[in-house]
Amino acid sequence: MFMLALLLFAGFGFTAEMANAQVTITQWTFEGDVITPSTGSGTAALIGGTTATFATGYTGTGTGGRAWNSAAYPAQGTGSGTAGVEFLVSTSGYSAIALSWDGRHSNTSANRLRVQYTLNGTDWEDFEANEGNAVNTAAGVDKGFDNGRYIADAGDTWYQRSADFSGISGVDGNAAFGVRIVTEFVDGSEYGAATSTSSYSPNGTLRYDNVTFKGVGSSPMITATPSSLSGFTYLEGAGPSEMQITTLNAFNLTPASGAVTMTPSADYEYSVDGVNFISDPGNVVYENGSFPGTGDVPVRIRLKAGLPAGSYSGVFTVTGGGAPELQIPLSGSVSTSTPASISAYILPKFIEGATPSNINRVPFAYHATLSNLLPSSTYRFYNKIVSGSDGPDYNGAGNCIFVNPSTGEFVRTTSASMTTPGQYGEFTTDANGSFSGWFITEPTGNARFKPGNELFMRIMLNDGTGGTAEATRLTITESVKSLGFYTSAADSTGTAIRGISNFTPKNFVFIYDNTAGTGRPLYGTQIETTGVSFIAGTYAEFYANDVAGTDGAWGGIVPNINTEGVKRVEERSLTTGAIVSNYTDDDGVWGTVDTKNPAGGIDNVLVINTTLGIGAPENQFGKIFTYGKELSIQLDQVVNGSIQVINLFGQEVSRYTISGSQASYTLNVPAGAYIVRILSDKGTAAWKVMVR
Repeated sequence: MFMLALLLFAGFGFTAEMANAQVTITQWTFEGDVITPSTGSGTAALIGGTTATFATGYTGTGTGGRAWNSAAYPAQGTGSGTAGVEFLVSTSGYSAIALSWDGRHSNTSANRLRVQYTLNGTDWEDFEANEGNAVNTAAGVDKGFDNGRYIADAGDTWYQRSADFSGISGVDGNAAFGVRIVTEFVDGSEYGAATSTSSYSPNGTLRYDNVTFKGVGSSPMITATPSSLSGFTYLEGAGPSEMQITTLNAFNLTPASGAVTMTPSADYEYSVDGVNFISDPGNVVYENGSFPGTGDVPVRIRLKAGLPAGSYSGVFTVTGGGAPELQIPLSGSVSTSTPASISAYILPKFIEGATPSNINRVPFAYHATLSNLLPSSTYRFYNKIVSGSDGPDYNGAGNCIFVNPSTGEFVRTTSASMTTPGQYGEFTTDANGSFSGWFITEPTGNARFKPGNELFMRIMLNDGTGGTAEATRLTITESVKSLGFYTSAADSTGTAIRGISNFTPKNFVFIYDNTAGTGRPLYGTQIETTGVSFIAGTYAEFYANDVAGTDGAWGGIVPNINTEGVKRVEERSLTTGAIVSNYTDDDGVWGTVDTKNPAGGIDNVLVINTTLGIGAPENQFGKIFTYGKELSIQLDQVVNGSIQVINLFGQEVSRYTISGSQASYTLNVPAGAYIVRILSDKGTAAWKVMVR
């Protein structure tokens, strides 16, 4: 590592003493498909409308790994110097700042890159790259510079690039320092392509890996790479866990010779020689302000044996030499010998499906209880579907819509990953290691969703301690049949159905072929409005136009072979899964809508309106309104029943009785929007009110 640092910065005119003090301030390796730094702190962002995914990283070091793959650059002749990537890094406590990175051009990407820098986080200046302050090579061959820009002369090629900011006033010791790497016109009016035989395209990609900021530290400092360790695990009754290594470096320690002290948290132990593990504080000597030899000290850390099941967070602390205290966060878990399981669930019988493309999607929801997990631990998860022939380690197909019952947030994603926020959901188990909640799947055009196929719900979990890999896969053993929107009568065909209701948005609905709600529901889904954008062309037109964004609306699919029809519509709570309300019809005919053996396909949608009966009180039976915290009910007929006050998370916050046509109540609830529901001998009605 020491020799590598010398070679990397040899062209920058550092003295030997400066090289000895070189330290990585911040580095992005993009391992785990994340844009958080692997070392140090800072922020990475896209600018100018670019987008990014993750792809294979630079293999020149023999490690490979991952890289940040940017795309969606400006159209030809527009936006020169505005689009690319941005990295903000504080240089406080450092001088002689330098940037290095590995970059890969696709054939049609721009062939001129500009580094820009900021001294205040707002205003940006062009860095004038040249042979004296920068490196631009590919496979060891110098590629040169053009008017301060980095040249690319071949696509599908990795370049090794760097920039030395040591000659620029204001960069050293600057908490607001940052750089941008942007594309520029090759000739003042148009972009050139990385490969001369190709034409520039905004779809060309620029890949970034090992983005590293280094500097000369003037103060005593101890660093660790990696700066945190996670995923320590073993089964209860076994242990210890597998060891993991963090490498310590020291610079400018004072006095010149001495020792630093290493202390692990109570549940962890460490070893410097790789053989003898201890849990007590221990010392490592240093000389000339740094560790002897190569300057590196590999420290092996592991979770102790004999711990009870649970999650274990801690720190490995290094102190001494006049340096700020270094704390390396640790996280791990001991799993119960009883395997995790899906201990209870409410699983509808049918899901929509179409292949090889699916433009008539409708969301499918089920409720499940997961057990034998770590107690009081936060898990990452995503849910998919599998077929009976898929292996136990297959993650499945379909898109996820994640539900956060505590915030009421619904998030749709078209990809799933344990590493990227927004591509996984989270839940926290109770003290017994259980969790109950809602899971939503969006069917795609994957072959598994072919109408007639029997599908199985699978939930992927991490280790419950911050891990970024799939540690557990849980599968419900009962199948769900895929139905296509068709008018024929077959076991693979179905008809569109939607509901008009006064149900609380973000709660859920199950529909049954019996009035008691026994057995498995025909279908399950969320109640709009959830905030998710369900657009036509991806989702069924009836769903996009009449369900999405309409409070109380819901939609799905029911089988064409169904002699009983739909006899029960059941609202369930977002937060608890408990039944909030239900409506039944003995013959499956709702008003004039006969739901038995339908043959409507996608065009003739079954519509169930549960707002009938007592109706909307403001225009049929009277008024419900509030004044401040006073709730007033003035009906045009006598009813006997109860009044529910429900918040927008589906939780009942107050309940009163009513016997007559008028009533008034003082609400002891926070200000906000609420649903007031009348459950009476004359039917059910609901209305939204504001409490101020």
